[in-house]
Amino acid sequence: TLFRSDALRAPWISAAWLKLEMASVVLSEAEKVYIAHGIQEDLRVDGRGCEDYRCIEVETDVVSNTSGSARVKLGHTDILVGVKAEMVMPKHERPKEGYLEFFVDCSANATPEFEGRGGEELGTEISNTLYRIFNNDASINLKSLCIQPGEHCWVLYVDILLLECGGNLFDAISIAAKAALFNTRVPKVRVIEDEEGTKEIELSDDPYDCIRLNVENVPCIVTLSKIGHRHVVDATLQEEACSLASLLISVTSKGVLTCIRKVGKGSLDPESIFEMIETGKRVGKSLHISLQDVLNKEESLGKKRPKVGFLR
Repeated sequence: TLFRSDALRAPWISAAWLKLEMASVVLSEAEKVYIAHGIQEDLRVDGRGCEDYRCIEVETDVVSNTSGSARVKLGHTDILVGVKAEMVMPKHERPKEGYLEFFVDCSANATPEFEGRGGEELGTEISNTLYRIFNNDASINLKSLCIQPGEHCWVLYVDILLLECGGNLFDAISIAAKAALFNTRVPKVRVIEDEEGTKEIELSDDPYDCIRLNVENVPCIVTLSKIGHRHVVDATLQEEACSLASLLISVTSKGVLTCIRKVGKGSLDPESIFEMIETGKRVGKSLHISLQDVLNKEESLGKKRPKVGFLR
């Protein structure tokens, strides 16, 4: 399925972000000047404007042994996400809620820099960012994942595999995570108590008798890269090589800003930051509308929809 949509962290650069930069391309000064001058005229190398995304391919239900899954291709960035539901004991500080856990695997196929434990730091940084954005009541109704307060709840293990890095990694991951959560089906359970007071959990035999997550408030990340005096969304590897500072903005479908983070070794002036925030809100709302339309259309096709995933 294809669609197109039109208190900051201190400006230090982490080892994980350096690892991501190492996966980028090396450009000459003349190439950087060519890219930067085009962006000043709102014309990028691939013909897009500064606020345009590349064509995005989204497919859900691509991995059969998961509770939900999705694959997203954004240019040459390829992300696969699988969600697995397991029954566990709730966290002590939140006895009436379930929770999410994120794990990111940086495949060596994405870039040779990820061979061995090369992508471990980047995976941990992405996981922590996703945990802050997704694992809260504002994004997902975690109480709906509770079975017995203080005794049993559902935990959703969100496994993310980076198959290819072609720029704008965080945006593609957040889109894939939201699509996978939309596709997730959690089995309905009943707690049965016998005459002796012993409680047993009964799982429904009907595979269609399940709980669907409401992902309306699940945010997407919009990354804005500052190049020269302007900023662009969905930067390619070449454009990322021209940018010294970027702003990661987490935006809901209603345009509500839930998280902001500055990355890169460059600096941003306050005026640029406010302009980038407004752009992020505007582009984020458009991205949510397009993504939700695609997910609804794909689901309405049911079993008739063509399966093009490489794991089917």
